[in-house]
Amino acid sequence: MNGGKVNLFKRGIAAVLDIYISSVLANIPVLLIYSIKTGETQLPRDLSSLPALSGSLICLMEIIMILVYYIILPVYKFNGQTLMKKLFGFKVVKTDGSNVDLSTLLKRELLGSMIVEGGFVMSGGYFREFILIITGLDFLYKILVHISYALSILSVIFMIFLKDNRALHDFIANTKVVTVSK
Repeated sequence: MNGGKVNLFKRGIAAVLDIYISSVLANIPVLLIYSIKTGETQLPRDLSSLPALSGSLICLMEIIMILVYYIILPVYKFNGQTLMKKLFGFKVVKTDGSNVDLSTLLKRELLGSMIVEGGFVMSGGYFREFILIITGLDFLYKILVHISYALSILSVIFMIFLKDNRALHDFIANTKVVTVSK
């Protein structure tokens, strides 16, 4: 059946696996560049400890790679699905049931998941680190961390308790996650 309700446990597992895959993909080009530049084979845990230009570029590269995974692939290759949504048999659609487009997924993933929520996704962490690097304001970084986790928890609560299981990023982009026929 197309458009049915998604099992929340499956959605959660798919989300965790998507976060892992996108994180690995995001770190590949960055690790290559970083290791060529420094000779080290592992990224520093704190990108703000790097020179501002290097730290900023690494953050931006990681964000771009993650957005390719969550926006470009679902729009242009997998019809509203990340790899794990495809594997688990569900996809993101607009609330009217039509397919998502670039503008919709930019709102959902860039604005909703990364900037507004951002607590449980790697791109949110890189976004906050980028803010820290360009402002140098550690207190702002800490406030953003707390806000992002609070909004992420609120989003999970929405998903669990609202009838249509929409998360905060779904409301921002007017989307929903539905099952698809295999």
